[in-house]
Amino acid sequence: MLRRARFALAAIVLATSAQADTDTASRARIEPAAVALSAPEARACWARYSAASGQARGGVIEEVAFRVPCPEAMGRGFIKTLQRALMARGYHEGPVTGVADAQTRAAVQAFQRAGGFNSPILTLETAQRLGLVPIELTLN
Repeated sequence: MLRRARFALAAIVLATSAQADTDTASRARIEPAAVALSAPEARACWARYSAASGQARGGVIEEVAFRVPCPEAMGRGFIKTLQRALMARGYHEGPVTGVADAQTRAAVQAFQRAGGFNSPILTLETAQRLGLVPIELTLN
């Protein structure tokens, strides 16, 4: 994107010089300019989980909503790193495959249960605690 911005700026400088005087257009000096583009805001992804497997208790289905790593960030490499992190902490005993299989989900649930949240769905907070995703800081 920055490369396109440099070429566009050079074309504008050349076109402006050409309009003013055709003689100077052939001798125009083009200097690349650094254009700072604002970074897009990070996308927040959410999941819902019902500890009672979606069964009603007293006529009410209780669900909890929580932030999770976004699906596009959770490729095979991410899952392998997750499996290694859980293995290092004694929660994953299977092979490091990069596949979020039942054994990996059980290890995630056991690790999160020890922290007070009983779900097989990896939360963003757990991924941060395991060092898999950056911790978001807000400065006042």
